[in-house]
Amino acid sequence: MDISIRKATTEDFGAVLNILEMAALKLLAKDVHQWEYPWDENEVKSYIETDSFYITCADNQAVGCFGLKPFENNPFADDKNGLYLYHLAVHPQHSATGLSQKICRWIQRYAKNNGVTVYFDCWAGNDFLKKFYSENGFEYMGDFPEEDYYVSAFKSR
Repeated sequence: MDISIRKATTEDFGAVLNILEMAALKLLAKDVHQWEYPWDENEVKSYIETDSFYITCADNQAVGCFGLKPFENNPFADDKNGLYLYHLAVHPQHSATGLSQKICRWIQRYAKNNGVTVYFDCWAGNDFLKKFYSENGFEYMGDFPEEDYYVSAFKSR
């Protein structure tokens, strides 16, 4: 499957919202409460309007999305130039197609080509996701406290 990744535009709002909501429902069905459902539409619009959200397409169809924004106040490293990866989602219809791995490779290339480190985290109890990120080129940095739980932090290599 060939993919293209580009910054999302306001015309992509419906597709981005659909991907995020379908991914959230899939997580909730597995009793993983990583994201709220339904998504706050104004919040999703703000991601796109601040020019920090990307959409992944395959065969001219929106199949995934994610955000990359400056990571100010990075709690994982003393890096004021890093980027924070957030809300990486793949539509459930495409979850077993290798799309997530392709997006991870794109993010790694983006970081290398732009001379930045990409940081992100996930709930420390999600062993599947932690293994996935480690197997797809990201370096595990450790577990960090966040309110009443822990997150596992990762970075691009």
